[in-house]
Amino acid sequence: MFPDGWRRRTLEALNEPFDLIIIGGGITGCGILLDAAQRGLRPLLLEKGDFASGTSSRSSKLIHGGLRYLKEMQFRVTRMACRERDRMLALNPLLVRPVRFIYPASHGDRVPGWTVDLGLWMYDRLTHRSDKHAHLELADVQDLAPGLATDQLERAMIYTDALTDDAQLTLAVAATGCAYGGRALTRTQVVEAVRDTTGRVRGVVVRDLESGKTHRIEAHLVINATGVWVDEMRQVLGLNGSRLRPSRGSHLIVSPRRLPLKAALTVPSPDDGRPVFLIPHPEGVLVGTTDIFHEGGLDDPRVTRAELQYLLRTLQSHFPEKGLSEEDIVASFAGLRPILGTHTDKPSEASREEELWEEEGVLSIAGGKLTTWRAMAEEAVDEALLLLPEEIAEAAEPCYTSGTPLLGLAPSDLSQRLQQLGHAIDPQVADGMARRLRSTAWWAVRGIRDDGDLHPVMEGTDLTAAEVRAHLAFGGVLHLEDLLLRRARFGLWSPELTMELATRLRPLFEEVRDWDHERWQQEEEGLARALDSWSPRGVVET
Repeated sequence: MFPDGWRRRTLEALNEPFDLIIIGGGITGCGILLDAAQRGLRPLLLEKGDFASGTSSRSSKLIHGGLRYLKEMQFRVTRMACRERDRMLALNPLLVRPVRFIYPASHGDRVPGWTVDLGLWMYDRLTHRSDKHAHLELADVQDLAPGLATDQLERAMIYTDALTDDAQLTLAVAATGCAYGGRALTRTQVVEAVRDTTGRVRGVVVRDLESGKTHRIEAHLVINATGVWVDEMRQVLGLNGSRLRPSRGSHLIVSPRRLPLKAALTVPSPDDGRPVFLIPHPEGVLVGTTDIFHEGGLDDPRVTRAELQYLLRTLQSHFPEKGLSEEDIVASFAGLRPILGTHTDKPSEASREEELWEEEGVLSIAGGKLTTWRAMAEEAVDEALLLLPEEIAEAAEPCYTSGTPLLGLAPSDLSQRLQQLGHAIDPQVADGMARRLRSTAWWAVRGIRDDGDLHPVMEGTDLTAAEVRAHLAFGGVLHLEDLLLRRARFGLWSPELTMELATRLRPLFEEVRDWDHERWQQEEEGLARALDSWSPRGVVET
């Protein structure tokens, strides 16, 4: 995906003229990179951290229409999201997978069951998929969600959405954009704008955070796709004012041993009736999310004590016999949504519509959601073509991303195929490699030195030396935290385990990357700081 030398070759190409400079390596910026490159433009993406190191690795991992947006009458967003969800399910079946949700409606709920039923009926009308919502019998509910309180159950409905690994999705979009001729640089900070004699922005000055060197890069147009940092980046580029009012969504991770769910759940919070998701993954059950206007710094959002208690009360209310407590929370994290400024006091009522605007040669984009990345990118490049020189715009191809599968495409039964290669791969190991590597898993298995490369490097995990070598060879990994937080995502699911896991990986990094003792110490310290955001220890009081 990002073969050896990709970063060096991009640095060497910074003197060539670019049509677009895209700032921001989240899902929106990477989507614009792919769309622009596929149309034949010359785009360069710049990211201060790692791909998906901000909001795009801190979402609820859902590719969904947004059932609750129907309640807020946001029909355009819901319709677009349903269309994009169905497209991704068809094009990338291993990266984006269907998930069945149960919605249990009880007597006395703030939102009556018939209202939910009507909303799901409307939801069904927005998709051409055959798996429409249906009603469940009590025995089915108890089988799919053991321990769920059903004594006041009025009706239980089941419907289909989809889930993904948000960081893996973002990386795949970026890699596909580069495969079509785009260029990308991570760990590169924009420090100022380059302006022409008329005062319009015609490029940027960047600092390579790996070497400390600065580079002046010119382009016909700069696109600010930095998500919640859009206003901060506008200030760096010399633009005034603010357009965003970010909201925070916090999540908890609970061990699947404590919540052995066979289907996802959408349940109302006992505090305010707001829907809360309980989504089973192989590594843990993700519980979320909150929706609170965020005040303060943007680089390191944290779960607050009040948010933790809000989500925990939801669990305790719907699973009273489980005796769940803070001791059962193995991880927690918060992400910020790039919501456009609004007059509403309730962030859940704020529009999720995207918005584009141009100022002095800078095209900014904000709003939207993970599910609608492709449509947002198409809209952004369409707008960019109106601002680029006429000869460049006229030579550009139409948008083809609606039919473009992402790099790494693999069959949904890849795990079973890996197990048939004759290496006696443990099914859990094969499942993990298939989810995290997709087609690169073939390279990982074929290139092993002995069968020990396919054994977990640490008990209680499914991470192998073969998989680590694949991430280091093709995953765009520059730092230890890139691997353990956004490629093989043990920092998300088990932050307490991850530091111990890291020590087992040291020989591999010394072998593949030639890291010495001092470099390893720096990497371990950086990982420890990053993990604090994902650990229950990182919960803050306010």
